[in-house]
Amino acid sequence: MVRSIKYDEGAKGLLVLLLIIQLLLTNGIYLAFGAICFGIIFYYLQQPFKPSVFTLIFIYHFLQISAAIWLSNYLGKEINYRSPSSGIAILLSYVGLFFLFVPVIYYQNKIPAISISRLKEHAAALSTEKCFKAYLISFFIINSIVASAFLFSGLTQIVFSLVKIKWMFYLLFGLQVVLKRKMVKQFVLLSLIEFLFGFYSYFSEYKTVVLFLAALFLILLIKITLRPLVLSLLICFGAFYVGAFYQGIKGEYRQFLNDGGTTQEVLVSKEDALGKLVELTQNQDDEGFSSSVELFLDRLQYTYHLARAMDYVPAKLPYQDGLNWGTSLEFSLTPRILNPDKPYYEASAKTTKFTGIGYARASQGVSVSLGYFADGYVDFGYLGMFFPLLVVGLIYGSTYYYFVRKSSNNYLFNFAVVSAMYMEFIAFEMDSTFLIGRLFATLLTFFMLKIFFFPWLYKQLIVPEPAV
Repeated sequence: MVRSIKYDEGAKGLLVLLLIIQLLLTNGIYLAFGAICFGIIFYYLQQPFKPSVFTLIFIYHFLQISAAIWLSNYLGKEINYRSPSSGIAILLSYVGLFFLFVPVIYYQNKIPAISISRLKEHAAALSTEKCFKAYLISFFIINSIVASAFLFSGLTQIVFSLVKIKWMFYLLFGLQVVLKRKMVKQFVLLSLIEFLFGFYSYFSEYKTVVLFLAALFLILLIKITLRPLVLSLLICFGAFYVGAFYQGIKGEYRQFLNDGGTTQEVLVSKEDALGKLVELTQNQDDEGFSSSVELFLDRLQYTYHLARAMDYVPAKLPYQDGLNWGTSLEFSLTPRILNPDKPYYEASAKTTKFTGIGYARASQGVSVSLGYFADGYVDFGYLGMFFPLLVVGLIYGSTYYYFVRKSSNNYLFNFAVVSAMYMEFIAFEMDSTFLIGRLFATLLTFFMLKIFFFPWLYKQLIVPEPAV
C-alpha cells in the first residue's frame, strides 16, 4: 500500500527550480524558508486515501503567512516596511506551523494505510442515490436553520456546528461519484449551485465548496507528475486572479448586500445580489485591478498583527503570562445561561489592546481578530508562543483520530465526517476565543451525533441487501 505521495522526475525538477528561483527574488530567504517548510509538512501530512482536511488547513495557514512576503515584493518594498518585527513574525509563524501540525502528522500516521480497492469496497457499501437525497434534504433544512441562528444566542454555536452536516453529505456524495463514476452530472450541477449561492453571502461562502472539492481531490491523490503539477499551478494563478478581482469589488458589493447598514447580513434578494455582482464585474479597469491585487494580498496576509503585537508587547504592555488564553477559555466554556453578565465577543477590542491600532468595533459592523498565533505571543513571548499551538495540534490530532476511526465502520463516511468537522478551522487569522468556542461546540455536537445519530444515519445510507 502507498504510504506517501510520489513525485516523478519532472515534478521534482520543477519544484527544485522554483525553490532556486525564489532564492534569487527579493526577500528570497523568507520565500525559500517558507517553501522548505511547505515541502516538509505537506509531504508528511497528506497521505494517499486518507482525509485531507488538515492539509488544506495547513495550506491556507501557509498562504496567510507567505502573502506578507508577496505583498512586500509586489510593492517593491523591504520586508519590514510596515513594522520592524515583520520579518521575525513571518519566520516564527512558519516555525509555529511545525508545532501545530506535527501532532496531526503523528495521528495521521497511526491510521492504517488504505488501498484504492479497499476504498472502493467501502464506497460500494453506500447508496449514491441515498447520499444525494440526504444532501438535498440537508441543503434546504440547514439553510432554514441558519436564517434563525442568531435568534437564540445560547444555541448559535450548536446551530453553526450542525451546518457542517450538509458538507458532510456533499463530500460523501462526491467521493462516491468519483469512485463509482456515476451521477457525475448531478454532482457538477450541485457544485455550481453551491458556488453561485456562496456569492449571496456577506462572508463570501463560495470558497467553501471550492475547499471541499480540493479535499476530494487530495484524498485520492497518489502521485504528482509534471503535467498535473503545471496545470495545478496555472489553476492557482487563476484562483489568485479571481480572488484579487473580487477583492476590488467586495466592499461595494457588501454595502449593497446589507443595504448600506452596519450589520453583517444579507438584506436584499438573490436576484438583486447577483445582478449587482454582474454590474460591478463590468466596471473594473486595469488601474483598479492593480489596486485590487494589493488589497487582496493585504487581506490574505495575517502576520501584520503578530508583528505589531511584537512591537507593542512588552515595550508598552507586559506579557500576559497566560491571562489572554485563560480569558479565551473562560469566555468560550462558560455558557451565557450560567453567566447572564457575560460580555459579547469583541475581537477588535483585543486587537486594539495588544497592537495599539485603533480599530472600529462590532457596533460599527467591524470585527478584526488578533489571530491565535499572536494570542500566544502576547501571553508567553517569542518561544512560549509555540506551547498553545502544540496543545491545539494535540487536540486536533487526537480528536481527529477518534472520529476517523469511530464514526462508523465505513472509511468514506468517516472521511466525510472529519472533513466537515474541521474545515472551519482553516484560517490563520482566527482569534483564540473564537477558535476555542467553535472547537468546543463542534466536538460536543459531533460526539453527540456519533452516539445518537450516526448509527441510525449510516443504516439509512447503506445499499439494501437483496431480497431472498
